[in-house]
Amino acid sequence: MCCKCSHRIFWGLLLVTFSIQTMGQGSLTELRRQQKELEKEIQQNTEMLRKTEKRRKNTVGQIYLLERQIRNREKLIKGYEQEISMIGEDIRKKIEKIDSLERRLEILRKEYAEIIRKYYEVTKSTGGITAYIFAAEDLNQAYKRLRYYQQFIRYSEQLYGELIGMKKNLEEEVQALRQARTEREEALEKLKREQQKLVREKNRKNRYVQVLKRKEKEIKKQIREKRRIKKRLAAAMARIMEEERKKRANGIALTPEEKIIDGNFSKNMGKLPWPTERGVVIEGFGIHRHPVLKNITVRNDGIDIMTEKNAKARAVFEGEVRKIIAIPGANETVIIRHGNFYTVYQNVYKVSVKAGEHVKTKQPIGTVFTDSKSGETILHFEIWQGMKKLDPEKWLAGKK
Repeated sequence: MCCKCSHRIFWGLLLVTFSIQTMGQGSLTELRRQQKELEKEIQQNTEMLRKTEKRRKNTVGQIYLLERQIRNREKLIKGYEQEISMIGEDIRKKIEKIDSLERRLEILRKEYAEIIRKYYEVTKSTGGITAYIFAAEDLNQAYKRLRYYQQFIRYSEQLYGELIGMKKNLEEEVQALRQARTEREEALEKLKREQQKLVREKNRKNRYVQVLKRKEKEIKKQIREKRRIKKRLAAAMARIMEEERKKRANGIALTPEEKIIDGNFSKNMGKLPWPTERGVVIEGFGIHRHPVLKNITVRNDGIDIMTEKNAKARAVFEGEVRKIIAIPGANETVIIRHGNFYTVYQNVYKVSVKAGEHVKTKQPIGTVFTDSKSGETILHFEIWQGMKKLDPEKWLAGKK
């Protein structure tokens, strides 16, 4: 084996080792970030559920909250299972590379031993290194003999040492990964033991559903009331859009400042702060089945956030308060314009801003109303782009 071949083996192994170390780290990091968000939301949901238990009154909002809690627990369990699988696969690949490295090391040991053996055989038969060198036919040959053996032994020892170091590093990494997998397996076992909590939550949800089914007339009335409120808001937004259309028809377009706000808003998808400092989404955007009544679907043009009593509603982005409207059954609704985008904050009272006022990001605009009968504090939040309704959860940032 020549010195150049030895170096090619060394750098090839080093490259392979580096690729093993870096593979999969990004996906694991993202998975762990999602787990932390789920854990935080589960904790908030648990606090909300604990508070709702004190009211001793079953509501549709509680069922939505329980459904979200159940989904989050199941997602978290699946996330840990996926992480354990990924770590296990990474360990398996590292072990395979260690085995390969050990086989290469064994070959190198034999070659190195053979070189040493031949080296000493030659030097011994000629009376030592000095005699061997002087036994050369000429000075040039003697020099080549000396340089060849010395360089090859030196490079072999260097390569051997490097490979031993790489093997040690890989073994340490494997040990660390095994420890990580053990920790995750223990965490998964803990989560599985918490399946009893999950079962209790499902049973509690079923009990609430059975109780509320006996109040079908009342629930249907609530559904009709929400549809009426939705129509009132849609009509208000349509009037605003018509006013904007007339302005454009008269040559009044967005001001330079409004264009900047519009552009900045559109760039902040997934980054906007929440419209309440604390809270959990109990009903998401779009069409979904009613949690109590079979064969009935409901449509939510925004999201419903359950929060704490006396919580402040706050602007998710800078803009102009376009309109404040009072809708019976929904208290007051604040509509803020951000260029061509609009954010809607419904079920607010003690409004602290006025139409035409410029607001800043996270500026309080009012207090979220607490229903005296249910004891629930729920903010309805929407995002519009013109007359197009957008899913607010896609625009809001993950809670830190």
